[in-house]
Amino acid sequence: MKRILLVGYGNIAKAFEKIMAEQEPGGSYSLTTCDLKDGQDIFQFLPRHQEEFDVVVNTSVANSVEVARMCIDYGLDCVDVAGFADGLDMDNVESIPDYIEEMMRILSWPTHSNVMFGFGINPGILEHVYQQYKPQGPHYAFELEHDDSASDEYEVFGTWSPYMYADESSRADLVLANRQDVIDVTQQLNDEGGTIRLTYHGGVRQYLPVPHEELLSMLNSDENLLGTANIYQAPRGLQQYCLDKGADITDEELRSIPVPHCLKGEDQAGILFWDTKERLYWVKSVVANQTTWKRYGCNAVCWQTAAGAWIAYRLLDVVSPDHPHTMTEVSQLMPDVIDALLQQIGLTFEVEEQPFSIDEFRKNIMRFF
Repeated sequence: MKRILLVGYGNIAKAFEKIMAEQEPGGSYSLTTCDLKDGQDIFQFLPRHQEEFDVVVNTSVANSVEVARMCIDYGLDCVDVAGFADGLDMDNVESIPDYIEEMMRILSWPTHSNVMFGFGINPGILEHVYQQYKPQGPHYAFELEHDDSASDEYEVFGTWSPYMYADESSRADLVLANRQDVIDVTQQLNDEGGTIRLTYHGGVRQYLPVPHEELLSMLNSDENLLGTANIYQAPRGLQQYCLDKGADITDEELRSIPVPHCLKGEDQAGILFWDTKERLYWVKSVVANQTTWKRYGCNAVCWQTAAGAWIAYRLLDVVSPDHPHTMTEVSQLMPDVIDALLQQIGLTFEVEEQPFSIDEFRKNIMRFF
């Protein structure tokens, strides 16, 4: 029986718990939680209880690299959903090649544990979508997500943590990346109204380029990938609230925003491809928020993130224990296996041609490159 320590117990962890109950044989595993809300700090808890577990699944805000390093020291397997952005040593990093070199340093650690970094939806499953649907020639690829969920009760609400969203958007530099540099567009966007505007099915949406260093795993995997970004639009009420408040928004204000469980609409995530030959297409997941809330008690992206953690758990025993892995690497090694797992969990993707006008896309995104 696999003895699993689940770090954090928010929506992602609870969805992971339900997926495990659906997909894994009864009696094949046990779950124990370690949650800051209960006064438990993983860096104090695990050293005292290391012999009680085989696998650590980190769904918390605890530093992914530090948790993984501790698991390696104790000989425990590790599944992480967030990636290793917080663990990069940024003192000597000045360019994309520097970022990638630092990333590869972490991924070259010698280990006899099975370590899976960034197995969520983003990073994670979307890296697999990139590998499966990318064009053959030069191209750009953008992790794209938008949320048109609505609440009958709340004007300002979040389908996932308002604190985490604000931390990655209104409080952070807004960046894109090409093969050489990180492109900071914060000031330019602020001067132009604060967002990237694109029209989707007749409705204007406001996107923010959210920094995700894990995109480097995609950049490093294919020399034809010329540039990338994570372009995100939160539930509209929450996003506008954060844009209006800006960097001055307080933790107390963010934590006071309710996360209701009665939502309508869809939360779609995928990869938007531009192949420089006039073809623009989006490979998107199709998930109804209301269905996900009723089944798992969480929003679509939290469920998809938990699905990524489950995929990593399923693959723990078939990857090499010699070094840590990302979804990009595993997708290149065993794409059919991952596809079968996605089908099993009911997470499907479809291709939508030209979701935005070419002229609008060039004007509002490609000009930065």
